[in-house]
Order: sequence, then structure tokens, then C-alpha cells
Amino acid sequence: MTVLDLVLSLALLISLGFCAWLRARRHPSSPVPPPPPAPDPLAALRQPAFLAVADGIDTGVIVVDSTRHIQFLNEPAEAMLGIGQLLRSQSLIAMIRDHQADAIVAQALRDGEPREIVLKPIPSGRTLLLRCTPLNPNGQISGAMLLIHDVTQISMLERARRDLVANVSHELRTPLASLKLLVETVQSAPPPEVAQRMLDLMAQEIDAVTQLVDELHELAQIESGRVALKLTPTPLLPVVERAIARIRPQADRTQITISAEIHDEQCLALIDADRIGQVLLNLLHNAVKFNRTGGAVVVRATLVAPVAPAGTTADDPCGEGDWFHVSVSDTGMGIPSQDLPRIFERFYKVDRARTRHAGGTGLGLAIAKHLIEGHGGRLWAESTEGHGSTFSFTLPVA
Repeated sequence: MTVLDLVLSLALLISLGFCAWLRARRHPSSPVPPPPPAPDPLAALRQPAFLAVADGIDTGVIVVDSTRHIQFLNEPAEAMLGIGQLLRSQSLIAMIRDHQADAIVAQALRDGEPREIVLKPIPSGRTLLLRCTPLNPNGQISGAMLLIHDVTQISMLERARRDLVANVSHELRTPLASLKLLVETVQSAPPPEVAQRMLDLMAQEIDAVTQLVDELHELAQIESGRVALKLTPTPLLPVVERAIARIRPQADRTQITISAEIHDEQCLALIDADRIGQVLLNLLHNAVKFNRTGGAVVVRATLVAPVAPAGTTADDPCGEGDWFHVSVSDTGMGIPSQDLPRIFERFYKVDRARTRHAGGTGLGLAIAKHLIEGHGGRLWAESTEGHGSTFSFTLPVA
């Protein structure tokens, strides 16, 4: 290679380097952008729309992070769990104090599978259904959302349904067993007088079953609202007298006296006379059945006027807002204090052995309570064991 060739090659290299330098000066390279920040999986908790929806629904919402610390809690959840002020990032177990709930949240965070559990927190006394759903927007579990539903009413209805089935089965088992035994006795061709006595007992047992079925049907009709009350202005005295006349033969057999004290006879009650007569007959029947021989039963009805506002007087004794207070008092055995709050429950009987010596189905007081509440009043009982009972109810004045 000649000197000329070396000079030309060097000149070419210098030219290429100079061109590259000029190009870099005219078109500087763009800086490499930094990587985008990782998305915050709990950023939605700070969105106004989420906050408005969470506080507007009747479902409790709790959001926890991957370490089971609270990131969000709405007001319904606070009310359902019965908790006070929540400290930020408080742990779930410290808030709900339920190890099973904390355990299912930990399992959901670990395997990504939804879970649910029923809670009964002591502070609120409710029955709660808690559903835990993992949060994995990017394929990686970053937290969990807990939805809390108040199922207290559903739980109570389910328990009432189970109790009803058990009670009906119990009440039917005894008469059906008696009927079977009586039928077998008659089939064995006993003497005519024995057969006639067995037939009379069979008729009594059939009457008991019929009464139970009829009262169950009536109670179901009343509770479902399919019984329409025919409310008309009616004097109370004739209604009370008719009920006493129907129960007097039973009272005379045990020498029990029945009397009525009706005040304010000029005032009319807005009632369904047949239904109120049914309530009075039921209360009188119990007062006679659980009374002592030679005892007494008194029916009283007085007008209860509302308290007049300061500076005014209640001139009209039968004005709007007045109520009749009706009571049925007896001198019988009374009701134990521990049984008193439950006597209006279906099938509940004070007799702990649930024997049938006193008769009845245990539905009469439940029916009476629904009928009085249908009139807008209320029914309650007061009793001292060994010193009689007083059943009272209120009725609106027409």
C-alpha cells in the first residue's frame, strides 16, 4: 500500500467520524423513559364513586391488604359488628375478634379461593354471613374484600319454622297414638259399654286434632294478612256480655263467679266485634280453666285518655287518640316469672312436661295477640305465681 492510499483511508475515517458527530448534534437521542410505576391494587378505595356506593348500601364492606390489615370499612359494617372508632391499618383479628373469620381470610389470601362463614358477634347480637373474595387484579393476590350480610331475620324465621314443625309433630303424636289404641280396643270386640266408652274417647281425640288444625289455619291466615278486620264503632258492653254468657256454664261447674265492670259506656270502640269477642272468650277460658274452685274472674274496661299538652285540657273524654284498656283478672294459680315473657309464643305452655291434662293447643294467646295488634293495640300479661293473673289489652276509641 502506497502512502497515498494510507492518506486517503485516514481521510475517509475522519470524514465518517465528523459526519456522525454532526448527526448527533442535529438529532440528539431521546432519553430512555423510566419504567411505569406498579399499579396500586387498592387505589379504587380512594375513588369517590366507590366510597359513595359502599356507604349507600346495606351490606357491610371490609377491604384488607395481604397482611390482613384493614384498609377500608364502611358504616354498615361498623354497625353490624358493633365496633367503635377504627384505627387505620388495624388488624382484622383485633377488630372482629373471631379466629375462624381471620382463618378463612388467611386461607383465601393463600390459595385465591372465595370462602364464607356465619358469625354471631357478641356486641351486636346479630347473625352475620361473611363472604371473603380475594383481590388479584394483576394475577397476584394483593388483598381481600369481605362482604357482610345481616341474616338475623332469616335465621329467626328458619328457627321458627323448625320449632313449628317440631311442635305440630308433638301435638299430633299424642292424640294419634290414643286413637290407634282406642281403635285396636274396639276391633277386639269388647263389651258394648266398653266399646261405647272407647268411641266417646275417640270423638274427644278427633275434636282435639280438629281444633289444632283449625287454629293453625286461622293463625296462618292472620299472620299472612289474609284476614280482613271489619272495624265499626261498637259499644264494648254487649261484646263482653256475650263472651261471659258463653263461658258461664264452664265456670258454674267449678263455682267460679264472673263479673264485668264497664266504665264509659257512652264511648264506642273501633273494633271487629266478632274478633274481639274471640279474644275475650280465649282469655276468659284460660281464666276459668286455671282458676281455683270457688274463685273469681273480673272483666274491666276503662277509658285511657292521653295526657293533655301543657296549657290545654282534654275536654272530650272520647276524643281522637283515646284508648280503651280492657283487662281479664283471675284468682288462679298464676304464671311463673320465667314463663311470663313466652306465653304468647305459638305452642308454648307453662306446663314444662307439655302434658295435655289442662287441654288446649297453646295457640289461643298467639291468635289473640295478632288480633289485638291488628286493631292497633297491644296485649300483655301481669302475674304473680299463686296469686292470679291479669291479661290486658288496648283498643282504639271510635
